Amino acid sequence: MNKEKYSQNPILCNEIVYEDNNLKLIKKWTWNVKSIYENEDAQVCEVLLDGEYSNCGGKSTLVSYKGERLTNLEFDYLGDYEDDMWRVRINNQGYGFLNKEHKIAVPLKYQYADDFCNGYAAVHNGKEWLYMDKKGNEIYLHNNKYKRLGSFSDGLARVSTLSWMDLAYHSDYGEDAGNWGYVNEKGEEVIKPQYIYAFDFYNDRAIVVKGKWTRDKKWDNECNQGKYWTEDELWGVIDKTGKEIIPCIYDEIKEFINNDYSVCEEYYQVHVGGWKDGKWAIIDRNGNFVTDPIFEEYSYDYCNGMMTYYKEATYDKDSPQGVYDLKTNKILFEPKFEDVDFRDDGNIKVEIFDEKLGYKIKKIIDVNGNEIFKSNYTSIYDWGKPYLAMIEKEDLTICNKIDKNGQVLDSFETKDKLSYWDSAINFETRTYIYSQNKKFGLKNFDGHILIPAKYEYFKMCYHNSDLYYFKLKEDNDDAGLMKLDGTIIIPPKYRNISLLSNKKIICNGKNHVDVFEYETI
Repeated sequence: MNKEKYSQNPILCNEIVYEDNNLKLIKKWTWNVKSIYENEDAQVCEVLLDGEYSNCGGKSTLVSYKGERLTNLEFDYLGDYEDDMWRVRINNQGYGFLNKEHKIAVPLKYQYADDFCNGYAAVHNGKEWLYMDKKGNEIYLHNNKYKRLGSFSDGLARVSTLSWMDLAYHSDYGEDAGNWGYVNEKGEEVIKPQYIYAFDFYNDRAIVVKGKWTRDKKWDNECNQGKYWTEDELWGVIDKTGKEIIPCIYDEIKEFINNDYSVCEEYYQVHVGGWKDGKWAIIDRNGNFVTDPIFEEYSYDYCNGMMTYYKEATYDKDSPQGVYDLKTNKILFEPKFEDVDFRDDGNIKVEIFDEKLGYKIKKIIDVNGNEIFKSNYTSIYDWGKPYLAMIEKEDLTICNKIDKNGQVLDSFETKDKLSYWDSAINFETRTYIYSQNKKFGLKNFDGHILIPAKYEYFKMCYHNSDLYYFKLKEDNDDAGLMKLDGTIIIPPKYRNISLLSNKKIICNGKNHVDVFEYETI
């Protein structure tokens, strides 16, 4: 590697590059490197010092928002920040880990390592797999027959005597296929390897699958020769002793996922009766049937005991969705909706075709089907407050700012084609991004042009709606930043620009990076 391609440390600047009555822009530091990107979880920035790609022939390190290099090491691999630890590698040394203070917590000596999870990471020392805690203590397994190690969850980790290379690609759970058992945090085998699929423990239980791997030439293809395959899958649920809480008799078992991405602790989805003629049912956590096998298919959408289901299988076509209430064991709504979105407040956003209007509309309804407010909107963006509600026609778009009761707070109409609908409209400044001849500009709600449509990329900045990120040509190194009135405050000479939540701006050039900070006056 040519060391002259990049400088060893950032250069501090603290230079005012733009100032008016409302805004001050300060160039804080610069660095002759390939690129810098924020790692928001770790509250630092990752630096590609040299090379075209991070973790693939490149050299990487870490830097603070202030432009302080956080380690003098240059990594050939800089992984994600997981469980307060960085997985790193230096060629001819090996994998190891940095802690959140950016110090070596686990020596760089392992042939391979997985990310930390719940206090432990799986590592390979060149002879066998073992586990490592955050202090660098090695936890050897009581036998070395395992070829794959999973992450610890609920005090147990999956271990397999088959590697993924032993198996032909199989089903939607290829990464979870193997010959799985479980070990505890001392490395002791508490459940012997016996499951062709197995999943992490959660609340003292885990979904597992019994079956038998076989080798047969009929499974062979161009990519897989002589590898294991199975046609037999018997799904069930076990406790931490290996006892079957729910017997391994089902075609498949799935978890419900709540709106906050946590696992539902009340129900499972189970497929019964074989894939040709069978159907889905709902069981409780003890295996008791809550519903009969009556569902052709349903989605993972679940909230407050309500789930969506389909009238027919949806493999190759759209199908109307209905809503089932598991708490009352009743159908709330027969399949009639084109889309269903459960909301945190207990209401439901649905899409239907309105016969009178002649187009699809979005509505927000309660569990009895009553509209929270009268809607003729084709879209309702309700993740923020107030809501953005729109009617999109062929030659006209009507945009409304509405409150939770549907009262219109502001509105405008335009015949322009809008771009980036979720961030194109700014009700605070009463402006919107419009499209003309495949280029973009800015107008106010009265239709007056503020910024002509001459940019191939133009978008309101996420952390400051008074600033706009633009590119003259989307594939060129000509990204810049401008104010609402069109004043360019960062000239178009960068590959990309990132506006951070702490008022820092990272501008990646061809072989250098400039970092700015803005102050509102």
